[in-house]
Amino acid sequence: MKTDNVRQMKRSLLLILAAALLLGACGSSGKPETFYEQTGPLPEYLQEFQTELLDGVNPSQVPLVQRNFLEGCMGGQKEIFAQLSGAALARACGCSYTELIKYLEANATEDQSAFDTFKKINKTSKEEDGVLGQNYKSIFEECLAGA
Repeated sequence: MKTDNVRQMKRSLLLILAAALLLGACGSSGKPETFYEQTGPLPEYLQEFQTELLDGVNPSQVPLVQRNFLEGCMGGQKEIFAQLSGAALARACGCSYTELIKYLEANATEDQSAFDTFKKINKTSKEEDGVLGQNYKSIFEECLAGA
């Protein structure tokens, strides 16, 4: 029974993270060209989780893509909140963003930058109702397991 709940929680988080990816690539003040542009403050309602979410990033200088990703992840379905505490969800969201960017940057090529791959994932996930490739799912699952 508990295993089923964990699986359900993982699936729910994966859907939330897919939605967060969708939100992460769009911005309110123009489209970013990198992961590190358009810095601004972490939204007030997330301030209490800044340690779990930001991995050392100054909470008043969070890049737009990261803010959007974290907002989408933390503001997801209510069902996930019933199974994870705010801090545990914040750890999973923060870890997922950090590890996804590390993965993309480590696998960038001359022909495809990490940010271009991120935009491509975003586009694919929109077209396939939030479906992510296995490499990305495993990143999110590992972060959820560590939360």
